[in-house]
Amino acid sequence: MKKLLSSLSYQSLRNGAFYRLTGLFIVAMAVLGVVLGLSSDDVPSAGKLIVDSPSVLWLFQTMVIAIIVGTVCAGDFKDKDLYYEIMSGHSRLNIFLSKAIPATVFTALLATLISAVPVISNCIFFGWGDVIEVKGAVIRIALCFFPFLRLAAFFTLIAFLSKSRMLVTALGYIAMCFGVVLQNIIGSHSSFLLSFFNLQDLMDYDTWSIYNLNPAGGIVMHTAYDSSISGRMITGTIMISILVSAVYLIAGYGFFRKNDLD
Repeated sequence: MKKLLSSLSYQSLRNGAFYRLTGLFIVAMAVLGVVLGLSSDDVPSAGKLIVDSPSVLWLFQTMVIAIIVGTVCAGDFKDKDLYYEIMSGHSRLNIFLSKAIPATVFTALLATLISAVPVISNCIFFGWGDVIEVKGAVIRIALCFFPFLRLAAFFTLIAFLSKSRMLVTALGYIAMCFGVVLQNIIGSHSSFLLSFFNLQDLMDYDTWSIYNLNPAGGIVMHTAYDSSISGRMITGTIMISILVSAVYLIAGYGFFRKNDLD
């Protein structure tokens, strides 16, 4: 498997399209963060962006994960590289692990980084502000790694089932378009079983309103946000994500092991 991982790393490093695509994602999210800050009705800040536009921190990343996982895990079916790897004596388990593990872990890390990009760009231009505490927001963004890992494992399963990176990419696009719609249809509730719900919960801050009397403006409402996160949310996010990711990967390998690769 070491040789397979080295080959995959070499191909990735030599792939200029990968660097361009990653750079495009990062730049696009950085610009989006600044644009959302400028369009805010209130004083723009990174904290304000997080509470006003939470879906920015997780929705677009679904497409990023699908594109990369589809390319890494399903790209070799079309050009027959998998056949040559098997004929060269590599076991199907090593081939699967050499593609599935780097694809899921790397894309989850990249998606988490991309989630932080609009917040960072907003902070650079407008500052953090006093809407939420930095520590709580950083912990919540970091925890997004685990639902992203679950999504990546799911797309890995689909890649080995369909053997088509275009289908995986299309599924990622559909998931991105209907992620918020699904959340609104089913309703807002705490759930760790679906990645979208888990991500939404991580970006959902408890709020309460404070009313003050202003001689000029009358009654003025101020909204306060609680960025603290419960131990239940932390352990549930980590444990369920790892468990479900393992189930997806085991199922993906089970199919790949028995598939005739026709």
